[in-house]
Amino acid sequence: MIRNLKNIIKMSESQVDNFSIHGNAVKEVFDVPMSVINRPIPSQLDKEKVENMKAVLQIPERENELTPIDVHHVKHNGQDYYFAFGGCHRWAASKELGRETIKAKLIETPASVIKTYLGSSSPFKE
Repeated sequence: MIRNLKNIIKMSESQVDNFSIHGNAVKEVFDVPMSVINRPIPSQLDKEKVENMKAVLQIPERENELTPIDVHHVKHNGQDYYFAFGGCHRWAASKELGRETIKAKLIETPASVIKTYLGSSSPFKE
């Protein structure tokens, strides 16, 4: 599980509302290394929205105004996998700023669900 990875910092219970279907029940927020997160679906970005989010992220007092992204954590055959399907504008803003981590809620997800999302592109073939 990601809590065992180095460089993961558990954030305090967040006051930020997250209106996602998956993340509503999850209260813990982590700084997750962007390098471990797979984003298998190409994003369609609104550049202005990304620029606005970059501006918010550059002001430490405002950074928590952006809700954490949902990251699906899959434990499969002793390996940890992390997938993000939403949060593309927050992801792009963080990436363009050269950030190594992104605030995220971890959603424990079975491999079969990821296989449903990705079909033959899923890394889980069994």
